Amino acid sequence: MSLKKSILEKSGSYKFYKNNYERLLKENQELSNLIEQYKKIYPPKECPICGYKGIGFKPYVNIIHREVECPQCKSHERHRALWLYFHEKKELLKEGNTFLHFAPETQFNELFRNSGMEYHPVNISDENTLINEIVDIQDIPYPDDYFDLIYCSNVLEHVEDDAKAMNELYRVLKPGGTALILVPINGISYERPYDKSKTFESDKYNTPELREKYYGQNDHLRLYGTDFKDKLINTGFKIKADDYIKNLGHEIIDKYALIKDENIFECTK
Repeated sequence: MSLKKSILEKSGSYKFYKNNYERLLKENQELSNLIEQYKKIYPPKECPICGYKGIGFKPYVNIIHREVECPQCKSHERHRALWLYFHEKKELLKEGNTFLHFAPETQFNELFRNSGMEYHPVNISDENTLINEIVDIQDIPYPDDYFDLIYCSNVLEHVEDDAKAMNELYRVLKPGGTALILVPINGISYERPYDKSKTFESDKYNTPELREKYYGQNDHLRLYGTDFKDKLINTGFKIKADDYIKNLGHEIIDKYALIKDENIFECTK
């Protein structure tokens, strides 16, 4: 035994730090084993948009689903689902197609702008910096049968006259075109204790506090029920599909933290 090592082993400080090192090493190994066991039960989540991989996504105020926001690109579950949808159905983003996009999201900006389409990102105000023009969905300034593709996600619940807005969407969609329409629905996005089959709205809920209490968000004017599909049909739309997410299967839904029962209403006329 070297003199240096002999002196160290007689040192109280050396023994203290050596014991603590060995204890921490053991605790670190135990923690690593627990993390591996956790991963087997709860596989890491991924974001198909930005490539994030991690234990999970952030929850969001009032939303039933707990795995909502990607900590890296801020996508929500509906954005991740639509990202998968657009990459599977690439024919919708065909060069030369006319595309109307309400309330454009950052996550899709590059994808849509580089598609070669005649792309119209619009919003009711210029607060959204991704827009090209201000458009009221209740009075769309385009001729009948103009757009090959319309994407309208979580907009109609903010609109005073949603029936008029749906009629406008129908009017400007080309025959055979596709309109992708999403709204938060009671029992799927939010959970409120009234009939989930019927859209709930009342003029008396006219403050931010009351709207958040009854509709789930302080700038919503209603909370849709499962009758939203009937509203689309009554407008004239034909529903091509509304179960895209469900058909992705449990593994994909869990991997990207999607909402199994959330509907992407794929409409045509």
